[in-house]
Amino acid sequence: MKTINQNRRKFLKNSSIGLFGMGLFGSKNMASTTEPDNELTEIKEYRTLGRTGFKVSSLGFGRPTNPAILRAGIESGINYFDTAPGYGSSHQDIGSIIHEFDRKSVFITTKVHASALGDKDHILGIVRKSLETLKVDYVDCFQMQGADSQEMVKHQGFHGACEQLKQEGRVRFCGIACHGSYFPGNPEDTMENILLSAIDDGRFDLLLLVYNFLHYEQGERVLKAAAEKNIATTVMKSNPVKMYNMFKEYEDQYKANGEELPERWKPVVEAFKGHNEKAMQYIEDQGIVDHDELLRDVATRFVLDNEQAHCVLIDFRSFDDLESHIRYAGDPLTAGARDKLDSYRKMLSAVHCRIGCSACQLSCPHNVPVNTILRYHYYFAVKQREKYAMQKYRGLPGNKPDVCSDCPGFCETACPHDVLTRPLLAMAHRDLSFKDPNRFSTTS
Repeated sequence: MKTINQNRRKFLKNSSIGLFGMGLFGSKNMASTTEPDNELTEIKEYRTLGRTGFKVSSLGFGRPTNPAILRAGIESGINYFDTAPGYGSSHQDIGSIIHEFDRKSVFITTKVHASALGDKDHILGIVRKSLETLKVDYVDCFQMQGADSQEMVKHQGFHGACEQLKQEGRVRFCGIACHGSYFPGNPEDTMENILLSAIDDGRFDLLLLVYNFLHYEQGERVLKAAAEKNIATTVMKSNPVKMYNMFKEYEDQYKANGEELPERWKPVVEAFKGHNEKAMQYIEDQGIVDHDELLRDVATRFVLDNEQAHCVLIDFRSFDDLESHIRYAGDPLTAGARDKLDSYRKMLSAVHCRIGCSACQLSCPHNVPVNTILRYHYYFAVKQREKYAMQKYRGLPGNKPDVCSDCPGFCETACPHDVLTRPLLAMAHRDLSFKDPNRFSTTS
């Protein structure tokens, strides 16, 4: 087992008294610094993964990479692996270590992306290639990835392939992963409605959905409906933070260049300064290094406080990452923590586009795929998958946010959450294409 960095332990000890004041972490965590430095904390909780019957760890590997971290995670009790052919080297990385463990003790999923759906034989070929790369005889769940319409839920090729693979013993269960509609189209094709259609279909054993403390309404309704049918649920994108800091960084960049921050960005920054000043002062007084990292841990616990969410999928990037998540995942949120999250939700609401929502799409006269663009920016900014996000953005058909320069903001008017969509789109366009649409107009 790898040794956890001593600095990380000092950081946890110093910062466990809370984020934005006392209350985000219970007293149990204030003393949780006594484990030996050469041991990782073990998973505290396992839940029954719906009708699969599998006892799944509360945390799972999302887009798993790095064999050493995978091995440490399994030894710490993590037993769920969410992977796909498009997840970098994750198939190869799992395949390189899976022989070291009892195959029946871990739950492995793989996927076929909606863009690659074809007839049954085509899909069978994708799965068989995945099995070969994973070096396993079967996967526990085969998922339709990126389902973007209610119609797609009934795809004949996918279900035909699933049925044959089950008969062959190559796949045990069938699942679906959804972010909602990818492009402007039917406003009814939200993440919620697509997954509710999948539940009604009856052939899906497992759902992968977006659910976090900022974007929870749709997710809670899906989780409840899934629980009524004993369908397994896994959660992605549980961490919605970082957006304020990004705006502040851009403001500093403009000042360093002797330029004014574009007018359309100013409401976003100003909306948070008042809320953030006291928090930042407290963080500085306590010597806390990274409040986003602390909030990330609390965000995971918010999801797990809902017993209908069986497993949160995390992109573990380091041993420190693994240690932090496992340490806090098993502890319930205090009443004070919930109050703090409610305050933070209000502060962040205007700069967080709800993934899977399409309420604004039909209001855009230029058919800009708002939700999809801002989801790609989430990959760029929060997931730190910059190259992947830029490639996806480059291949996105239709108009980009450079057409938004003179728009009065129809999308913002239509948004039920009052999200400041135009400055978010401007920032996304700047990051994902190295272009800044505000250069076209800084006064609109």
